[in-house]
Amino acid sequence: MGTVIIVGALIFAIGVVAGVIIIVSLGIRREERDFLRTGLISMTRRAPDRVSSGARSLTGLYVGQRTDSRSPAVRYEDTLI
Repeated sequence: MGTVIIVGALIFAIGVVAGVIIIVSLGIRREERDFLRTGLISMTRRAPDRVSSGARSLTGLYVGQRTDSRSPAVRYEDTLI
């Protein structure tokens, strides 16, 4: 009985790892295709589609929303003399 549970858990873990690798691979391929089509570096803007967004989420890479709408010069204005 214990062997069946271990084998089942192992098969599940292999499926999870394979799924993550497939999603990341597809996301990278789509990001590359978008880059070749537009010439824009996509990591500096939003993901072109949901697969790329999922790949970014799985790898921890994402483009965050700017919370400070002021320009960088205004942000440091008080440090200028």
